[in-house]
Amino acid sequence: MFTTTYKNFKISAEFDGKKVASWDAYNDRHNKVTVKNLDNGKRISFDFWGSVINPRVESEYDLLNAFYCFVSDALSSLESFESFCGDFGYDTDSRKAEKIYKACKRAYTKFERVSGFSDDEMYDFINDLQEVAG
Repeated sequence: MFTTTYKNFKISAEFDGKKVASWDAYNDRHNKVTVKNLDNGKRISFDFWGSVINPRVESEYDLLNAFYCFVSDALSSLESFESFCGDFGYDTDSRKAEKIYKACKRAYTKFERVSGFSDDEMYDFINDLQEVAG
């Protein structure tokens, strides 16, 4: 397990390798990432799949990058479904696009709960995080 702290968040990742990605039956590079807000004690977790070259989250950069990806996905759900599809190249008539959009909305709800941030604070946070991980 690897752990780091960024601002008021303690972030840790544990390589599982057992959970397979739904989009790729051969992708067994699963990491479970846990984020705890040190100010309010709230905690969330999310799945993160590593790359073929680097399947494990094993460095501070890897961990912050996984967190950045999660927050970025979460914030993409603040757009309308049509804008989301346009930005990511999905057809607005696609069930797959709708499923992904809803997953991003769930990520937003999780991050909002643990962070306690307003939308504006979330954008400031992700801009700062992008400087170290993006």
